[in-house]
Amino acid sequence: MEKRILIARWFGPDTAPILIYDEASVSYARQLVRDAGRRLNLTTEVVESTAVIASELTHNQLSHAKQGYFAVNPIEKEAAKGLEVIAGDIGPGIQEPDVALRDRISAVRGSLGAGLASVSRMADEVEIDNRLAEGVCVVARKFENEAGPRGCEIAIMGRPFPGEAISGDDAVFFQSETGLLAAVADGLGHGPEARKASNQAIDALNANQEKSLDQIIIAIDAELAKTRGCAMSVMRFNKNDRTIECALAGDVHAHLYSLREAQFFASTPLVLGTGQLGRQKLHIERTTAGPHSVLVMFTDGLKSRTTLKGQLDVLRQPAIVIAQHLLENDSRPDDDALVLVARFQRSFSN
Repeated sequence: MEKRILIARWFGPDTAPILIYDEASVSYARQLVRDAGRRLNLTTEVVESTAVIASELTHNQLSHAKQGYFAVNPIEKEAAKGLEVIAGDIGPGIQEPDVALRDRISAVRGSLGAGLASVSRMADEVEIDNRLAEGVCVVARKFENEAGPRGCEIAIMGRPFPGEAISGDDAVFFQSETGLLAAVADGLGHGPEARKASNQAIDALNANQEKSLDQIIIAIDAELAKTRGCAMSVMRFNKNDRTIECALAGDVHAHLYSLREAQFFASTPLVLGTGQLGRQKLHIERTTAGPHSVLVMFTDGLKSRTTLKGQLDVLRQPAIVIAQHLLENDSRPDDDALVLVARFQRSFSN
């Protein structure tokens, strides 16, 4: 059930994906891209590049998840038109993203092959939500001009408690013309019941994303009243002045890394949905995201002393590889674990 919830979230209520299950459906995905590009009068280069991206992603679905879901949407950012493709599945996830991004075929069964590297090279923006044992979603965008990425580079990677199929941890992000809203939720305990709490927290965030950060937290707390509760971090980034607001409730973590500095956001010791918020004021921190700074948010499935301070070789890697590095090197063996990584661009056009 939770896997289907991910598919519905990845594609949204206004997008009707097609099912990818054979070579003919891969061809149909490419045709959908060409039809969308023709309606927008996009250049042949943009359309055909996006068709190749669609082909790579859907072939990977057949190879590693046996089937998947695909959609293409027209997009426009800062007066630049383009196409967005979404490829999501409920397969095993990408075990070794770093290998996939190096154009090498992974030795791990069920992990992605070389197609992700091609997608990353050809697309202007790529977002990856990678849940081991639950599925993966890749969103790739291609624009008419070559101004480069217009949003943040974002990736999520998580895994369930060893031996289980569903993680109690969840995460989501929403990019817009004004900035980014991102959150990581950790339902108390692990497994399906914990996931129900974290799913409801994410749903409440989605329904209230236009509100202020403190109002969002209040709404989430009320929504979780009949669940076991969850810890949660919520972050909002404003493109215009590059400010970040960050609120942490419970045993979750958020770090902001720049070239020489690291900021560790403080958490308020409470659990949302348990009535504690009414008795304790939630602390909200504000700071500024410098050029190419990296935000890392993670659950308590990672060690409390986890840090990337001074590890510039890791921080320069793609967001999904940073998340993989943390899961492989800092996760605990006795809990679910999830990491969200966002890299802020040098500048954002207005």
